Amino acid sequence: MILADAHFHLFRRGFPGVYGRNLVSDEVDVYEALRARHDIAAGLVIGYEGDGIDPGNNAYVRELAAGRPWLATVANVAVAARPSAAAVEALLAAGHAGLALYVPDAAAAEALAAWDDDTWRVLDRAGAILSFNVVLPQVATLAPLAAAAPGCRLMVSHMGLPPARKAPPERAAAAVELAPLLALAEFRNVFVKLSGFYAVSDPSHDWPHRAAAPFVDVLIAGFGADRCLWASDFSPALDHVSFVQTITVPGLEGHDEATQAAVMGGNVLRILGRA
Repeated sequence: MILADAHFHLFRRGFPGVYGRNLVSDEVDVYEALRARHDIAAGLVIGYEGDGIDPGNNAYVRELAAGRPWLATVANVAVAARPSAAAVEALLAAGHAGLALYVPDAAAAEALAAWDDDTWRVLDRAGAILSFNVVLPQVATLAPLAAAAPGCRLMVSHMGLPPARKAPPERAAAAVELAPLLALAEFRNVFVKLSGFYAVSDPSHDWPHRAAAPFVDVLIAGFGADRCLWASDFSPALDHVSFVQTITVPGLEGHDEATQAAVMGGNVLRILGRA
């Protein structure tokens, strides 16, 4: 099965992670080796310039992409900065496919809702990819954006970040918990990344992360196989599991081969125009 990765990071000096040290310093070379080993045809790098990890990450990932046609990038923009239409146009002109936006709380959601209409028009015309790290209580903020920018592809990372638990919830309970995210399924331009399973599990290394399986089933049922995307979350995931373990999507083995192929790579290849 050909894979395509909907969410990973590449930092110039590596990701310091929970141990405060870089476990992988030459990230791009390591990922290239993993890509060759696991037949990963394409990938979307999620830019991140927060926490002092790599303040120039947007420019760095574009440098990497220049010689790697398999690699697409989205530029990290602080939602509180409320970027102008001209600033967004410049990022798209630099080669980014869209933006990586982090919405961890109500203040960030309010700032995102206040973005200028001209900025959204630029993104909509470009058919931009918008990758959101957004917690479930703030997911509803995306509904008016999906409606106002139908040309954009909005991707919700890590299943909306449901909290960690030691045992899998009942399917009905998982559906209730994911209700804010499921409400976005009516918008055909909203996608969900099936990723970050370590964050749903307690302990985080409890692979194969059966606690996440009901969420996967509910999301595939709600959004359809054509709008669910596998992602590795390299290299932050390596604080918790091996890369090979990130390729297992809990519960996906119970779905048919067509669904598995779409989720694990087909959908991302289509979105990136690499099919």
